[in-house]
Amino acid sequence: MRIMALDVGDRRIGVAISDPMGLVARRLTILERDIDSQDVLEVMKLVEELNIGKIVVGIPLSQDGGEGQQARKVNDYCALLRTRLNIPLETMDERYSTLTAQEYLKQNIRLAKRKKKQRDDSMAAAVILQDFLDENT
Repeated sequence: MRIMALDVGDRRIGVAISDPMGLVARRLTILERDIDSQDVLEVMKLVEELNIGKIVVGIPLSQDGGEGQQARKVNDYCALLRTRLNIPLETMDERYSTLTAQEYLKQNIRLAKRKKKQRDDSMAAAVILQDFLDENT
């Protein structure tokens, strides 16, 4: 069963998927945010096309582990997804996923500054998913 991870931001959603065995995460794509209903349709399409059995969404908790405004937005988005999808959706603390993704990209990939942010979104989703896979296998 493949698992998909989402790194939900205000302007973009980074998407990553696991291999069929659920052991390794890889970047997939970046969805540009427009309106929530369109975002959900794009996620639903990916779920169907890729035979996804579970979704993991990173929740950006504050340094003390509390929920700030952005975490509430992401939780609201998760609630919307749950009403439209018939597969399990789990959330995971993603406090350091973007920093980890940026560090990885800085060390391993030379990109133009303009492209770097786009790559961060899907890489952050891959970091979230790999952390989830490591904790649950």
